[in-house]
Amino acid sequence: MKENSLFKFIKLYRWRSIFFRYLFSFFLIILAIFIPYNIFIWTYYNYVLEKEITDQSTTVTLKSKEIFDLLTSEFFADYRLASNSSSVQSYLTSASPSEEVLFNCKDMLTSMTSDSDIIEEAFLYDLKNGMVLSSRTGRTSEPDGYNWTYTYASTKLSFMMFPRKVHSQDFNTLYICSEITDSHNSPIGVFCASLDYTNFVDIVKRSFEEEPDRIFIVSDIGLILYSDSPDLINTIMFEHGDLYAAFNSAKQVEGNSIFYDDTIISVAKSTVSHLLLMSYNNRSNFIKDFTNLKILLLLGGISIFVLSFFLSLFISLRQYHSVAVIMDSLNDPDKLAMNKNERLSEFFYISHTIADISHENSHISSELDEKVAALKKYQIAALQAQINPHFLFNTLQLINLSIMKEVKKDIAATRLISLLSNLLHYSYDTEHYTVTVQQEIDNALKYLEIQQVRYKDHLRIISDISDECTSFETVKLILQPFIENSIIHGLKGKTEEWLIVFRCYLRNDSVVYEISDNGCGIPPAQLDRLNTSIESLCSDTPGSIGILNIAQRLRLIFGSQCSLRLESASRAGTTVILEHKALNDLSSYLEGTTSEKK
Repeated sequence: MKENSLFKFIKLYRWRSIFFRYLFSFFLIILAIFIPYNIFIWTYYNYVLEKEITDQSTTVTLKSKEIFDLLTSEFFADYRLASNSSSVQSYLTSASPSEEVLFNCKDMLTSMTSDSDIIEEAFLYDLKNGMVLSSRTGRTSEPDGYNWTYTYASTKLSFMMFPRKVHSQDFNTLYICSEITDSHNSPIGVFCASLDYTNFVDIVKRSFEEEPDRIFIVSDIGLILYSDSPDLINTIMFEHGDLYAAFNSAKQVEGNSIFYDDTIISVAKSTVSHLLLMSYNNRSNFIKDFTNLKILLLLGGISIFVLSFFLSLFISLRQYHSVAVIMDSLNDPDKLAMNKNERLSEFFYISHTIADISHENSHISSELDEKVAALKKYQIAALQAQINPHFLFNTLQLINLSIMKEVKKDIAATRLISLLSNLLHYSYDTEHYTVTVQQEIDNALKYLEIQQVRYKDHLRIISDISDECTSFETVKLILQPFIENSIIHGLKGKTEEWLIVFRCYLRNDSVVYEISDNGCGIPPAQLDRLNTSIESLCSDTPGSIGILNIAQRLRLIFGSQCSLRLESASRAGTTVILEHKALNDLSSYLEGTTSEKK
């Protein structure tokens, strides 16, 4: 092989050449080592950086949370004072509180607002009498004038904190409400305080050393109390994926930070009011320049390609030389037979393998030709077999017409010929393997009618067919063989009246067929073998081929949604119970199950 033959092959086979295959292989192998290493470096670097960022952001938010807790701690101090006050308990539990009780309660509420810089108005809501006592008005009144009572009535939460627009287009009032309970821990009233919402927001913003991009305050029920976007205030945070993710991260810890897309969300959980304080900062504000790391990774990628190129070139040269040796050995049978060169023994093994495969393929090809010829014979025989039933149908119809022409009327013979013709036509119709339940039952009843003519009064037939079953589809020829078995085997030798009961009904979205006789029955051992054969679809029991044929066809069509079993007792007759899924369009069902298997 010439020195430049490698490049000729590369030019001839292009991307399919061995050189490019090795190039891609080495490139992928080295990448498989290089990429995990770089991922580790990148991940570790990001982990250290992100941990530092999140710790810093969490610390800032926790400091802000401490100031935020001071803001709400005053309310809870007033709440404890009101909850433990005997006058408040008397006011909330009495149907008609005394003037002294009312005076004490009013005085307490007035003191709360006058001593506070943030609480503008305080309320006591009497759940029993439905009255509100206000520090500002100094009197009890109906709750209609206070919309915070509607919020409590609709939620029944023990603690609430929510903003409202009171005589304004913007949020200007923040309500904090908490239930007061009696000695049995049953709610008897509500203590509520209203704060200036603007003052509340200013305090929250000033609590941060450096104001973040966005701030959210969320209640423990998921209500957004404050947001830089007014449209989000008083909405549920579960409607916003980032807020919900941050909420879940802060359920078990007091402070935490998470990354959501390109945003760092820091969450601080208030230990006083159970509120969540969330600060949003863009990740790009913290992450430093990755230029040096990117350049290093780029140089590593170029090195991988260069190394892969030279390795592929070196191994391809040796590979093409080996191919030339194999071709020479195949062209020269003496080399293949002698095999004296130990250095080339592996390539001679390849040559022998190629020769053996060629011989085996030739043998398989000849066998395939023989099988194709046999298949053609079977196809011709099958086509010829289709002609015979048509001839038989036409002959039976001709005989029937001839008899009617002679006797000028229908007689039993013409009826039997007509029934037999219909049975044969139904049985030999190979184009349709599925029929309606009504068609299958009609075929079985035609067979019974023929037997009725034969045995006359000795055979009695009882049929009970439910109309709701007849429109479903089923498999052809699953009933007549069992009826035939009942007459031939079950009733044979019986001197008393023969009885066959044929039922069809709907049960649990399945069509159920029952064929019973009063014959001699099946011995227990044989019955067990038959039911085992039906379950396994395999048996050497004589006379069970027809039953297995029906079971196999049902299993192929309905899968696990069908069943067939025999029940019998000695001298008490036999019952065949056949069941399958009730389907209106069996063809569509089969197409669907076939596509699922694929």
